[in-house]
Amino acid sequence: MAFMRREEKIKVCFVLPEKAEDTATHFAHKAELMKELQNEVEFYTYAAMGTDLLRIVYARFRGVRIYYVQYSFKGALIAYVVTKVFGGRVFYWNCGMPWLYKRGWFEEQLFRFILRHMILVIATDGLANEYATRYGLDKKDIRVVPNYIRVSRMQNKSKEEARKELGLPQDKKIVLFLHHVSRRKGAHLLPEIIKEFSNQSAVLFVIVGEGPEKKEIESRIKNYQSGEKVRMEGMVAHNKTASYFMAADVYLMPSEEEGMPNALLEAMAAGVPFVASDVAAVREMTPPMTHEFVLPYGKTDMFGEKIKKLLGDEELRKRIATEEQEWVERYDVSTVASRYMALFRE
Repeated sequence: MAFMRREEKIKVCFVLPEKAEDTATHFAHKAELMKELQNEVEFYTYAAMGTDLLRIVYARFRGVRIYYVQYSFKGALIAYVVTKVFGGRVFYWNCGMPWLYKRGWFEEQLFRFILRHMILVIATDGLANEYATRYGLDKKDIRVVPNYIRVSRMQNKSKEEARKELGLPQDKKIVLFLHHVSRRKGAHLLPEIIKEFSNQSAVLFVIVGEGPEKKEIESRIKNYQSGEKVRMEGMVAHNKTASYFMAADVYLMPSEEEGMPNALLEAMAAGVPFVASDVAAVREMTPPMTHEFVLPYGKTDMFGEKIKKLLGDEELRKRIATEEQEWVERYDVSTVASRYMALFRE
């Protein structure tokens, strides 16, 4: 009697800067992708540090021929050598604006070597064109796969329930900043934006995250006598951040540098209107209705003005929320997972 042979899973080595599911970074989303593809892909997931560097090599002897590396230079180089010697291919994810920041000569050459000798994966067509131009890459050697989230995770409770859970006031208009508290994410601009609301007692800014700018912005907020308008939440694990989005009226992202920010996808999934810097893929990844609120980086007065417009118009916020939630479905992990399968089957 003949039996059909069950199709074997594709084996993929995922190399991440960190792999803990309770991390406070966007790398937590990779766990969602692995769950989505668990019936088709056998993942070997390692951090690009310590003994995991040896496991990256050993994965090849467990049948792995596909390496998918996020950002890590060490992980990319190890995967490159392994596949050059023993066969296989390396996909390298990099998505941001690295040209804004000066690297040492050796580090810059290493980065360019990785881009030219591995298959670059990036989130949008616009960023693919930018990388191709700036780094002399052939566009046909770049793969475009967007970032993703689990949309339903951002829609499982009401604003009132989320605020009760977090101990946030029900009678305030809440503006949320949830990001690394760094200059790259525009955290140093927060005191100036908050000062624009000095005479508006009904507005509360909730700042979630840690980073090098935290003490400085706390000091400046105190100097501006804006402390009563701010709640500093510190570091929150990513798997606990959804409630903050669902509790907010406006999401604030004054970043100097981004790629295709997952936090903005989460805000849209939660139906939270945003005011964001016009950097990288922000305009490309958001619905046209919201582009009035995509602003030049650093223009704190404009940020204040647009936040006030959103907070003062509940019907506008509702219309934007509906538009965002319909738009963001294209970035649900269940949809984007097929794009990853196409990569792995190349």
